[in-house]
Amino acid sequence: METLTNAGVRIRLLGPEDADALIRLAETDNLFDEDPSVVPSGALTYDGARSFLGDPGVLFWLAELGGETMGFLHCCIQRRRNAGPWAELLLMEMGTHAQWRRRGIGRSLLAVMEEWMREHGMEEVWVPANLYATGFYEKCGFAKDEGEILVKALG
Repeated sequence: METLTNAGVRIRLLGPEDADALIRLAETDNLFDEDPSVVPSGALTYDGARSFLGDPGVLFWLAELGGETMGFLHCCIQRRRNAGPWAELLLMEMGTHAQWRRRGIGRSLLAVMEEWMREHGMEEVWVPANLYATGFYEKCGFAKDEGEILVKALG
């Protein structure tokens, strides 16, 4: 599945055959964060990247122009146990390269995700957003839900 925006940006859903693109992104993904001075995620193995992209519960889109990655969106499919739609999405991470912000890349990525949701009968997406990103998501139609997202790290 591939979409071309009116700015010539190509957005595509990655599969296991795109492991090299995910590996390249991991080496510079700090440039897609609010603070590019943080250390990148680091090297992925080819088998690890193929396994991640081959997981049927993982959706990973790249926004590219001229062979350069300008943005990405990573979601997980969450199956439901109760009546209603069979699943919903959890938007795990999203980033736009620091040099490409405020040009509609993030909105385009969300539009492609929403189209995928419509095509697959999903009606809801959740995002555990960082505080600096909540304004962006609210402008894109997300609303605060009851409760808080809590984290517990084992170790």
